[in-house]
Amino acid sequence: MYLNKTTNKMKDISIIMINYNSASYSMNCVNSILNKTNSDLEYEIIIIDNNSNEQDYDRLNHFCKGVACVSLIRSRINLGFSAGHMLGVQKAQGSYIYFLNNDTEFLNDNLRILYSFMESNKSVALCTGQMYDSNKNFKPSFNSFPTLRRALFGASLLSIFNPRKYPSRKRAFTCPVQVDFATGAAMFVNFEKFAEVGGFDTNYFLYCEEEDIAMKFKQAGYSIFLIPEAKFIHHVSKSTIRDLRIEKEFYVSLFYYHKKYSGFLEYKIIKLLHFLKNVKRAYKGANYLKISLFILKGAKMGNSLRHGQKIALGDR
Repeated sequence: MYLNKTTNKMKDISIIMINYNSASYSMNCVNSILNKTNSDLEYEIIIIDNNSNEQDYDRLNHFCKGVACVSLIRSRINLGFSAGHMLGVQKAQGSYIYFLNNDTEFLNDNLRILYSFMESNKSVALCTGQMYDSNKNFKPSFNSFPTLRRALFGASLLSIFNPRKYPSRKRAFTCPVQVDFATGAAMFVNFEKFAEVGGFDTNYFLYCEEEDIAMKFKQAGYSIFLIPEAKFIHHVSKSTIRDLRIEKEFYVSLFYYHKKYSGFLEYKIIKLLHFLKNVKRAYKGANYLKISLFILKGAKMGNSLRHGQKIALGDR
């Protein structure tokens, strides 16, 4: 069911967020957007409910009915990150789309800052702001592509020898800086360029979506930037509880990414390195050994949580 209270008029920005049993975070995120955003921007907020439990959905639905710029779409199945956001894209009216985690909170007018930058830099496909944790401590908002070089030497060492290609993730920048990919918690994209590269690859259920879309943009000749003036809190992973299944999903996504973009030898070496890393940590707990065996068996896409989701019945 699509609860649309907005008009068909083109918007400046469409904000799309996913809710999964985390209505409190979604409501807090919406309130921070409303409180921090300049009223001269035309924007809409589209929330995709990924088949949350009835109580959580009802709370969010009641809240959304009282906010004119918010539309709520309930999916009968948990679509995950990529497919969930692509469902929202189908309803988006904005020239730009802000894919925003529901456990984020604006500290200033992110929409105005990012919109102004993108309007002035037409070769940029995606940008993000500076991230902070729940205690307002600095957190990195970007990373370099997960290449074999990075796996062998680490991003910190690479940034010493080539700071332009590998900007330091420990540094608090004051001016815009070009990066490989931005945090998946807050991705502000040019809709036309996003459509040009085909949007998100919906084979990803969780993880590596930001690396994948960034690589698509790079191959199309577009760039990605960190805009440190825009500041936001990410209550990191509060909407996703990490367990063995989630850890396995990370490797399913990571190796799928490398199958797409890495050479055969690089793919095999990276897989071996992750296997050895988890074997080395096996003394810390049985899950590391289980992950090692999972990698050894291939960590194939057929093992993704996407294939185990149930379709909700009843009145939606």
